[in-house]
Amino acid sequence: MVRLSLSTLFVASSFLTAYGGAVNVLPRAPVEKFDYVIVGGGAAGSIVASRLTEDPRTTVLLLEAGPTNEGLLVGEVPYIYARMFMSQYDYNYTLVPQASVDNRVLPYFRGRILGGSTSINGMTYTRGPKSDWDRIASYLGDSSWSWNALQSYFRKARRLLIPFSIFLTYPRDCLQNEAFEDPPPASNGGPVGGRRQFTPSVHGRTGNIAVSLNEATEWIVPPTLEAAAAVGIPYNEDGNSGDPLGISWQQFAIKNGERSSVATGYLQTPSVKRRRNLVIRTDSHVTRILRKEGERGTRTVTFDRVEYVDQAGNTVVVQARKDIISSAGVIDTPTLLMRSGLGPRQELRDAGITPIVDIPALGKNFVEHIGLPITWSVNTTLTDDELDRNTTLYGEELDKWEQTRSGRLTQTSLTHIMFDRVPQNESIWQDPSIAGQPDPSGGALAPHYEQIVSNKWTTLALLPPTGNYIGMTHFVTSPTSVGSVTLNASNPNGPPLINPNSLHTLWDRYVLRYAVRRTLAYMNADVWKKYNTTPQFELALDADDETADTFIRANAFGGAHGVATAKIGPRNSPAGSDVVGPDFRVKGVNGLRIVDASVIPFMPNGHSMAPVYIVAEKASDIIRWGR
Repeated sequence: MVRLSLSTLFVASSFLTAYGGAVNVLPRAPVEKFDYVIVGGGAAGSIVASRLTEDPRTTVLLLEAGPTNEGLLVGEVPYIYARMFMSQYDYNYTLVPQASVDNRVLPYFRGRILGGSTSINGMTYTRGPKSDWDRIASYLGDSSWSWNALQSYFRKARRLLIPFSIFLTYPRDCLQNEAFEDPPPASNGGPVGGRRQFTPSVHGRTGNIAVSLNEATEWIVPPTLEAAAAVGIPYNEDGNSGDPLGISWQQFAIKNGERSSVATGYLQTPSVKRRRNLVIRTDSHVTRILRKEGERGTRTVTFDRVEYVDQAGNTVVVQARKDIISSAGVIDTPTLLMRSGLGPRQELRDAGITPIVDIPALGKNFVEHIGLPITWSVNTTLTDDELDRNTTLYGEELDKWEQTRSGRLTQTSLTHIMFDRVPQNESIWQDPSIAGQPDPSGGALAPHYEQIVSNKWTTLALLPPTGNYIGMTHFVTSPTSVGSVTLNASNPNGPPLINPNSLHTLWDRYVLRYAVRRTLAYMNADVWKKYNTTPQFELALDADDETADTFIRANAFGGAHGVATAKIGPRNSPAGSDVVGPDFRVKGVNGLRIVDASVIPFMPNGHSMAPVYIVAEKASDIIRWGR
């Protein structure tokens, strides 16, 4: 069976913890060995661990810094996912002050729990547009990364759950493959009556991650769709078809009213739990990876051991016979490698770390989605605000959830997602910073921004004690601002310096401003008038650019979809321009691979969870089969 342990008998020498405290020193014992040691039990690490141990001859140790997710109610109930933020299950990172958002210090959410951020996030499942993947294929010179070539991985990773009423109309065997009948027309009414809510042919049925729609019939669905039609946003039957433009039903990683994470889908199924060749240790904070003992000089550099601190405070060293795989994520993978002597040479020296391998690109190229929420009050009492205020009402819904996995807590407050582009007649396209350059989105059918309607108060400020609200959250999905993740030279074992350089470029500021003004037009559609929608902000955001920018600077947040801090590159790329090659091996190093969001070379045009799943699935095949 999978062995889930909090400590181990195999211990190395003394060490100081990440925050300077002394740890126990136990007598030296033989170093425990596995074929692969995976650092990080998040979106990628859990998948790679599960796939590699499908071969019973392969042994894997999966180390996760946080606790197990099992039995954690707040992590299971979809509606209350935000309670996981800034909790003990979050790394509680913050960004360095961002100049373009009034030098505010913003939180940066990262899951510190088995399942990583898939155990704490909002569960939105977006694959991104076809051009995202085709761009990676072109960049790597490898057609196996193209949208069409990756379809088997999309289906392998997920299964789409359909409403029970639709399930009854399907032949039983259709749930085992992609060939199934179209569902009956959606019953939500509105101007798209008779249109389907998703496209069956683009979804899997038997994958590990369950994906579903918000099935609750909400008051907000008809006006959401009608307002989109009124301002010229087309209805998109399925935003995960490779063409996300328009408004579509939002898809979530939710199964039977519970969160579907990589922990539940890849590690905690009965068959995986029975594997004796997979060892999972939670509450195990990795402090360094170590160079092969006895190796000297720089001609050959091999890393084969991992040092971590267990729950009891003991320092433990384990060895990988084949590879160490860092899946610690877009923030912790580069910082782990830097603390181990890999990274930009001068930055390591500044932090008092002896450089072993100079990797100039490590921690660079950090790109992130800047976000902005806006709120309106409405005169209906059917919003979810009372559920957030009234503990009695919440308790009743929680009882319903616990007894039957039904009711409002089985979903979030979101039903639809919109993706759109800045039109070519906008002045930004003539600006020297953009004119003559490739489209930042990567393709003519790829979006520049995202909008999500919410059935509750959305602004970062606290929910008022009375009133009902709806909101719109915006993301710049094709940002050109680029930042970095570095060690704090004065405290290299402490929290890293995370700098996405938010809204640094004119393009990013223009796109977010344009998206906000599109939202103003959307909320001014006639269909909203009967709800007396009233802005919960004082500025006239459509008055002039400076007014809009003032509001954005004061209210934007840092996002949680970052990529590229250890980006993948072609085999023959210029030295120092990237970190890993097409086989996910760190260039110039033996025994070390990276598989997580940090290797994705371009910002996904959507939420990054699903793209990481696909990268991890593909990497697992490359590691196992060399392809």
